[in-house]
Formats: sequence, structure tokens, C-alpha cells
Amino acid sequence: MTLPTEKKTLLKNGRVIDPASGFDAIANVLVVDGKIAAVGAAAGAEVADAEVIDVSGCLVTPGLIDIHTHCFVGLGDFCLPADMMGVHSGVPVIVDAGTAGATIFGLARRAVIDHPDTKTKVLAFMDPCQIYLANKGYICHQLEIAADLRNLDPEVTLEALEANRDVIVGFKVRATYTDNPKVSPFLEMAKEIGKDLPIMIHLGTFPHTPVIDYHDLLDALRPGDIITHAFRGGGGQLDAKGEPTPQFISAVERGVVLDIGHSGGDFHIPTALRLMERGFRPNTISTDLNVFNVDGPVFSMSTTMTKIWALGASLTEVISMNTVGAAAAIRKSHEYGTLGIGRSAEVSVLRIEEGDFVLTDGHETMRTDQRLRAVGCLRAGEWFDATHDRIRMLEAAE
Repeated sequence: MTLPTEKKTLLKNGRVIDPASGFDAIANVLVVDGKIAAVGAAAGAEVADAEVIDVSGCLVTPGLIDIHTHCFVGLGDFCLPADMMGVHSGVPVIVDAGTAGATIFGLARRAVIDHPDTKTKVLAFMDPCQIYLANKGYICHQLEIAADLRNLDPEVTLEALEANRDVIVGFKVRATYTDNPKVSPFLEMAKEIGKDLPIMIHLGTFPHTPVIDYHDLLDALRPGDIITHAFRGGGGQLDAKGEPTPQFISAVERGVVLDIGHSGGDFHIPTALRLMERGFRPNTISTDLNVFNVDGPVFSMSTTMTKIWALGASLTEVISMNTVGAAAAIRKSHEYGTLGIGRSAEVSVLRIEEGDFVLTDGHETMRTDQRLRAVGCLRAGEWFDATHDRIRMLEAAE
């Protein structure tokens, strides 16, 4: 009888940065049967039968996590393929941020998350409404069902949550209101059902359906809840003098998570710079990639990381935001965010490129002489080239 052989992969001679452990050195990463087996200068040196991937001159990090994407292709016309934003951008783990409501979440799961062609690990924030789908025309807002109490059914939402707890990491709430402009019943129901889960809130407005005031929204958030688009302009973070508002300060002090959620117009370079100068740094970097922004200004995760780096965060901080910070935000630190021995081998490889680069938030621009570009990643030990990121970075430079 022939015994199965172990599959071994060696990432060789990269600069391994693992913020969770404080490791930062030229080292190897050995993966055996999809698990991290060893990290260090001598890791895998004596393994003769490993597939060797030479990553000399590259950064090797725990697998990057994008906690705000829209990947449920087929539900409307707003989403992008999971693997385009995921493994083909050097990002082995992505999270869909509320594309689907409770009654259609199972369909989205079968179509994308569980589909055999999907190579990226896909998790999700579910919208608590019975019917919600994100599309180009904001149809749920045009029809005003995103602000209709008849669209809330706690039993339906709880049933969908319990059936999909292995992939649902929380709720994505559009904080619309009905009769009381200070209270969103959609946010309150999500808080009641998801006592043990984070709620990601959209900081901003929608056409046709009003949302509660920014300051009331900030006051309503619990420790561990997530503000996506937290560095957009006009989001109630800064007062008329350009100083952080009491509501924003209070939210951060009690543990509310600040997420980039770049999108096409929900990241503002001057606002981000002001907040970072005042000590309010992102906990997580996400893209909010969708059909509106993939051709600019977002392009990819590595482009978004480059912007935060250019705004003054250190390289290690930027990597931490997409590994330690992102894993903690979705309550998955026991699975992702570090190169721990025995963990599933989610590993990202990036390259630092030197030059004269112009970065944009869609309106404002800034220049930098360094940018990050994804080379590839391991997802459960399987290597994927970052083909999408390579194309997008070349286009962005033109």
C-alpha cells in the first residue's frame, strides 16, 4: 500500500513581517499540507522535496484580510468576482459587506462562498433586512424598503444567522430610520439579534432613504462595532475647526473599530491626514471594491494600503491593520492574522516598488515614492499569482 505524501511548500528568503508576534527578519516559511510548519532562517532548509518559491526582496506577511468587499456576483450588477479581489490580488481572505439580506443569503452562499470555483476564503456581514441587495441603482433605497419596518423580521434574520454562523461574522447595517430620526430600528434589531457579533455601519447617506444623524449613530455603537468609511469627508468625525468631535472621540475610546472602506468617494485624504495627526489611526484597511471603483480610485488592496502608508503609518502598522486588526475586527484572531505554527497557511507576498507615484481618493491627490504591489498569496497552502493586482497597478501608474 502506498502512503500519501505530504505536500510541502517553502517561501524562501523573504522579509517576514508578523506584527502579532513581533517577528521581522529575512526568513523562510515552510508549509506542510496547507498548514504553517515553521518560520525562521533555517525553516525548511533541509527539506528536499518541497516546492520552493523564491521570494527574495519581497515582504511575506500573514494572509491579508479585506473586511469590506462586495463579491456576491449575480445579485444585481454591483459586485466583483471574489477571486479578483481575493487571491488574485494577494488577499486570501475577504468579507462581503452586506450585499445580501437574510432571505437571499443562502442563495448568495451557494453561488459564491461554497462554489467549487471560488478559491478565496469568503466570509460575510449580512444585512439584517429580509430583503436587501446591493446594486448599481440602489433599488432597495429607491423602493424605500431599506427604511420599511415590514422588511424587518427578527425570526427570519435569526434563522439565517444560525444556519450560516460558520461564514457570517456580523451584520452590515444601513442606519435608516422611520418615525424617529434619532433611532434606527434596523440598527437596534441587529444589536438585539447579534449580541455576540460586531455590527459594521455605513457612515454616510443613501438616496431616497434617510439615515440617523452621524452623531446619534456614533453614540449608538457598542465596543467592537465597526465604522466603515470612517475616514470619509463630512462624516461627523471633525468639527468646524477641524478637531475630532466629542461623539467620535467617545466612540473610539469605548472600542469602536475604525475601518477605511475606501470605495469611490468614501475616503478623503485631508480628513484621514487630520485624524491620523490627532492620533486616530485606522484599525483596519478595507477597499469596498465594487464595479464603480475597481478602475479607480481603489484599484486593489495594495493600492489602498499604500495610501495609508503614505499618510504616515509605518509599514508594520499598515500590515498589522490588514492582519491583526482585521482578524480581531471579525473575531477570527484564533484563525487568521498571524503566522502561527499549525494554522492554515494564509500568507501574502508583496513587493515594495520605488518611483514617483500619484495616489488619489477620487478627488484629492498626493504623491509618494514607494508603493506596495501584491506578488501572490498562499490560501490554505495553495499558491496564487496576484494577476489582477499586477494589471491594476500598471494601469494606475499610467
